[in-house]
Amino acid sequence: MKKQLLALAVFGALSAPVFADDSSVNLYGRLEMGIESNDDATTNRLVVQNFMSRIGFKGEEDLNNGLKAVWQIETLISPDEATATAFATRNSYVGLKGSFGTILKGNYDSPFKSLVRNVILLWNQVDATELFILGKVSAAGLGMNANVRQKNVIQYHSPNMSGFLVRASYAPDEAKVKGGTNKQSYAFSGEYDAGMWNVGAAYYVKEDAAIPGKDFSAIKLIAGMKMGNVSLGGAYSKLDNDAGKKTDVFMLAGAYKMGTTTLKASVATAQETASNAKDGADFLALQVDYTMSKHSTLYGYLAQLKNEDLGVAKFESGDNKFAPVAGKDPRVFGVAIRHIF
Repeated sequence: MKKQLLALAVFGALSAPVFADDSSVNLYGRLEMGIESNDDATTNRLVVQNFMSRIGFKGEEDLNNGLKAVWQIETLISPDEATATAFATRNSYVGLKGSFGTILKGNYDSPFKSLVRNVILLWNQVDATELFILGKVSAAGLGMNANVRQKNVIQYHSPNMSGFLVRASYAPDEAKVKGGTNKQSYAFSGEYDAGMWNVGAAYYVKEDAAIPGKDFSAIKLIAGMKMGNVSLGGAYSKLDNDAGKKTDVFMLAGAYKMGTTTLKASVATAQETASNAKDGADFLALQVDYTMSKHSTLYGYLAQLKNEDLGVAKFESGDNKFAPVAGKDPRVFGVAIRHIF
């Protein structure tokens, strides 16, 4: 960790003069922390939560003829506990960009995960997209989690074609051996953004995901609208582990802006993964934002999960997580600040 911090310090000290001519390197990040009361229906705790704070560097170089080299290195950080993490834990890549679009290689969110326009309106603990649409509430032991940042990935992002955008990715299984599994994965997405409204669809598959010869697959549909101070979004996904477990998931989210205050709400439901499995879950969340500046937002949030008898859905976003308890109904309440730089 000390070596990583030293490298960052040296890079920061040198980056300004070295890249001053073309200004091709940008330092950016997000610090987001809150004070939270969370209750797993057996124990109530007061915790300081770190919500995926991160720091990153990104840039590009003009290669002439409309072609550019692009790159990014982004890393999770833990301001509250100073926990050591690996470098480049978040979206990190190198690639080429031109009139054809962008081709990149590295560690990057799958197109299935990235399809979120006007759907992620609430943040962190109260964001139903990661918990429900991407499968975390249904994933325990079932290999049904589509919240995937693909390692060793090759991705293509199309240019904006009159509102149409297409993405595709392929991640090989670098641990593949003869006669063993081949856990390669693919993802595709397409969306149309008309300004006031948008729609999109995505598909993800991981071969031999949980059992050899059984492929985990997921489909996703989204729709959103932004009109004046009102934003609305909805999503549906179907997750199938090809081994007898599958579920349909739905969510709705809305936001209403009143000056510097924004009111937000979301609901979601995940159906049973098999007949009489009794592992479904429901979700209700509220959030209130107060914009203090262009870069800083103070917000409060409240959320409740309702598990069926064998459901083990739990809150996932903060660093301080609690173990799922079957059939219990965890809830969270907190106040946090998000600063973007």
